Amino acid sequence: MEELIAMLTERPYVVAFLVSFIVIAWAERGWQRMLFWLVSGTFLGWLMEFSSIRTGFPFGFYDYHEGIFPDELWIGGVPFFASLSFAFLTYFGYSVARTLLSRLERRGSDIQLATTPRMDGALLVLLLAALITTWADTITDPVAHLGRYWFLGDLYTYEGQGIHFDVPLSNYAGWIFSSLLIVFVNQRFGDWLRARRATPAEGFYLPFKPLWAVGSLLGNFAFMIGVMLYLLASDEVPASASVGQMLASGLALSGLFVVFAAVMIRRGLAREPEPVS
Repeated sequence: MEELIAMLTERPYVVAFLVSFIVIAWAERGWQRMLFWLVSGTFLGWLMEFSSIRTGFPFGFYDYHEGIFPDELWIGGVPFFASLSFAFLTYFGYSVARTLLSRLERRGSDIQLATTPRMDGALLVLLLAALITTWADTITDPVAHLGRYWFLGDLYTYEGQGIHFDVPLSNYAGWIFSSLLIVFVNQRFGDWLRARRATPAEGFYLPFKPLWAVGSLLGNFAFMIGVMLYLLASDEVPASASVGQMLASGLALSGLFVVFAAVMIRRGLAREPEPVS
């Protein structure tokens, strides 16, 4: 229990993402789907990492430095907060994908989804969710790899050097695979609940509900860019880390996402209502 409390107190950004996830997922999908996503996403994320540090699948080989963080919660050599991040990031990727592919409706000064429940389990949503989640990771992981120079800490080391700011491409392939698996499992659980009519598809009203996950993802981008700026100004970071190039890449990827999301949201607002069958 003390290790869990230490994680929550020493890593406030984990708490911020946890609270954001609970609010958004509960509002969008109800408490049962939210809780299932939290548990399944965390477990499957842990399983992927547990496998990878031993077999190299699916992220490639890397080592966590458990001995440096004795006060935090570790399960099978994997930090618990890292497993939690799979639930957060995959859900935000899923929610953003559903928003960008759906028809959006203006209701006074508000904006809400105006699409059929079939969109929740659609294959295109699954594929775009995996792409968006991995897109976010291409900004996050190069910064996390330099954790020894900021408050994340010296968390892990890859085996060998990767070509994307020392991050191997296998890491991103692993995120695509893990995202597809987590989102697919939760889509099928949602379909099962809908067939049983055990719970409504939505939890509670939030103004601008479709845009909250978009904002959370952009907040993550802004946080990572802020860390990059800190690293760029730090005298402790070696020149070989290429933080300036990393910052340029992060800004370009973030800007590209903003443009893509803005275009898709505008299309969603202009989309005609679906015919009633």
